[in-house]
Amino acid sequence: MENKIAEQLFKRMKEEGCKQITFHQNPSTGMRAILVVDSIPDKRDKKGKLKKSISTSGGTRFAHSDADNALEDAIRLARAMTRKAKVLNVNEGGAKAIVIADKKKTKEFLQSVGDFIQIQRGFFKTAVDLGFNLKDANVIASRTNFIDSLSHVKKGLGSTGENTAEGMIHGFDVICKEILKKPLNECSFAIQGMGAVGMALAKRLLKKGCKVIGTDVDEDICKKAKNLGVIIVNPDKIFSQKVDIFSPCALGAVIDERTIPQLKCKVIAGGANNQLKDEKEGEKQLLEKGIVFIPDFVLNSAGFLQAIVERKGKTISEARKKSNIVAKRIDETIVFSRKNNCTLLEAALKLFGGKNEN
Repeated sequence: MENKIAEQLFKRMKEEGCKQITFHQNPSTGMRAILVVDSIPDKRDKKGKLKKSISTSGGTRFAHSDADNALEDAIRLARAMTRKAKVLNVNEGGAKAIVIADKKKTKEFLQSVGDFIQIQRGFFKTAVDLGFNLKDANVIASRTNFIDSLSHVKKGLGSTGENTAEGMIHGFDVICKEILKKPLNECSFAIQGMGAVGMALAKRLLKKGCKVIGTDVDEDICKKAKNLGVIIVNPDKIFSQKVDIFSPCALGAVIDERTIPQLKCKVIAGGANNQLKDEKEGEKQLLEKGIVFIPDFVLNSAGFLQAIVERKGKTISEARKKSNIVAKRIDETIVFSRKNNCTLLEAALKLFGGKNEN
């Protein structure tokens, strides 16, 4: 029987509510990429006139050797970007691109990633995400005008990890006060993943006087974190740490039927996207264990905020200052939850989960 690939894709798009899925490959470098557009912003201004251009935003990550896994991840990540745009009250569509991680990142390979982004002609504006670094970004940027958060050498504002962590600290102040009923400096944390976000977060928490336990699959990163004062544990032990807050800061879908029974925290609040493998069922299982889940798309939205600030030609100090919006949004979510007798995730979805396209 003939495989109806197109029909299957359209069916999946309808199920997920996404607007566009683009597949791209460069035969000469072997670069393959998938772009998912979850939402498209308003096409008309407040006066009803058609805008000269519309854009979608989301990171481009280098991940997954399997294209089907990459597609699933891109769909979820693009949806998260739609939600973050709502959190930040910006008229941007949510999107995400994943470059299949089955080839070496040669100069030519990275240039072909830039070509892929440039072909979108600004409809997709991006920053490098998991799997890419700032050196990679500089090579990619040599072929496209639509990449943010470049190195300071390239007159960018640098990695979004720092601003993500800055916003999270503001959010933690509210979480600790309103949910844990004690100040931030008296709270303990377990961080899974000590990369761009996790390491920046650990430094800030240690400076506040918090106890920080951490892990990463990279031993060199663990050594660096240990020298800073982080208590390092094996990756398979991080879920069972008895702490106030467990903070996933690596890949998504880590909170599932296998890891939930291991948890000994009071709150889950991390920098990773899509931490719950199954949003509805996952939060339900956590609440049954007395664990509060903080919606990730609210808590980690300051990374996207930095990209918006950079596009406007503003400074890194302004991005840091504006990151306090995370505290405001977390507080609004908690207040809405209590007033309407619903969970924090339900509250956040009602406040920021809608799509803003026509």
